[in-house]
Amino acid sequence: MQEPLREIFEIYEEKVGSHPMTREERAVWNRAQASLGENMVDEMVHAQSRSLTEAEYDCFRMGFRLGAQLMLSLR
Repeated sequence: MQEPLREIFEIYEEKVGSHPMTREERAVWNRAQASLGENMVDEMVHAQSRSLTEAEYDCFRMGFRLGAQLMLSLR
């Protein structure tokens, strides 16, 4: 069993999803694929996504703990 906060975060993350690319992002994406190849761009995006997910989880965890501390201080 994973840690409970990670499970809550993963449920939250699935519901939020990702945002669609803007025209500017799509243009950069297309140039990168043409220069580096589709596989290399996919590897880069996958690696960056993992890093961003961990950073988002760290923020989520800190916020959750802060909220819990605030609720406990109100008792």
